[in-house]
Order: sequence, then C-alpha cells, then structure tokens
Amino acid sequence: MAGYWRTLYETMREDLQSPAFRQFGSYSIGGRSFSYRSLSEFRQILDWVEKQAALEDGVPTYRARRQAHRGSLPRLDGTGRCDGPPAFL
Repeated sequence: MAGYWRTLYETMREDLQSPAFRQFGSYSIGGRSFSYRSLSEFRQILDWVEKQAALEDGVPTYRARRQAHRGSLPRLDGTGRCDGPPAFL
C-alpha cells in the first residue's frame, strides 16, 4: 500500500509528463500546501517529496561516504603509519 507521500510523488510525476503541465500550480497533503511558480521550483519540490516518500517507505536516503586518503586502515599502533592490516585481522 502506497503512503501519502508516495501517492503525491506519483501524482506529481504524472502531472509533469502530461502535455497540459503548467509552469505554476500547487499541491497539498495533510494540511500542508506546496506551490511553485517555475519548473525549477517544481523540481525542487518533487525532489523533496521523493525523499519524504523514501522515508515513508523505509528506504534510507543516500549519504556520500568519505574518501579514504593514504590508506584506508586505522592507525592502531600509534606510529602514524598504515603499512598493512592490523595484526589481529
């Protein structure tokens, strides 16, 4: 069963694909109203609604991982070097 945010997201996607799509309009859900006046504002709202739908569905949002620099292993020996895996692995 789709939740409220997922239903709103699907409706907005269908409206965007419709030839009768207008550059201004509004949507409402749960007492909240979202209005847009340009395509870029619509896309920003659509991205936000997509994130809310993912949270509602239980899908974790994407988070970028940090890049490992100069070796990816922890420096456990206190020397500041990272030559290989720790001895206990």
